[in-house]
Amino acid sequence: MGDFPYTTVPGKISDLFAKIKQTGIPPKVNLQWLQSVGFKSSNDRSLLTVLRTVGFADSIGSPTDLWKQYRGQGGKQVLAKGIREGYAELFSTYPHAHACSKEDLQYFFSTRSSAGKQAIAKTISTFQELCKLADFSASSPEDEAVEKEQDTKSRDVGSNTREMKSLRDFAININIQLTLPETTDEKVYEALFSSMKKHLLTGEI
Repeated sequence: MGDFPYTTVPGKISDLFAKIKQTGIPPKVNLQWLQSVGFKSSNDRSLLTVLRTVGFADSIGSPTDLWKQYRGQGGKQVLAKGIREGYAELFSTYPHAHACSKEDLQYFFSTRSSAGKQAIAKTISTFQELCKLADFSASSPEDEAVEKEQDTKSRDVGSNTREMKSLRDFAININIQLTLPETTDEKVYEALFSSMKKHLLTGEI
């Protein structure tokens, strides 16, 4: 049972991501960089864990493509992508985890972590503060899969409907030729045509 990453200063997450947009891309995302952009408290170093969690920095502290993309337009969607990937297990359990109540998050993290009460509280705050800065309005992978399945079913129904309509519009013509006996008795002809009507038109046998 592993513990989830968190920062002891979740209230500074907003300022941290603002600095990413305002300052240049550093060669390394490390303690020295944090101090250079104003985060000089000893507790601030835990913010580096947040950046690695959402994929903005790799394991050796190099800025990733997500870091660069966040600085442009659609930065909130980029952060949402990083959060989904960094908290993959959470989003697997709750596809709309960003909208979960504190109670649901409390249950999830506490049942999957050996961390204490204070650490769990910081874990929840870290996640919630990140979500405040992100835009999850774009379809999630699960939503996209459902939409794709529904679209496929809709196309199949439309195709079947067209096929059934084509069958209804299909007409069959049957020509019947009769060889009538030579007779002057009209009752013979009346009986013959009456029998044809009975068997061909009504379907009686």
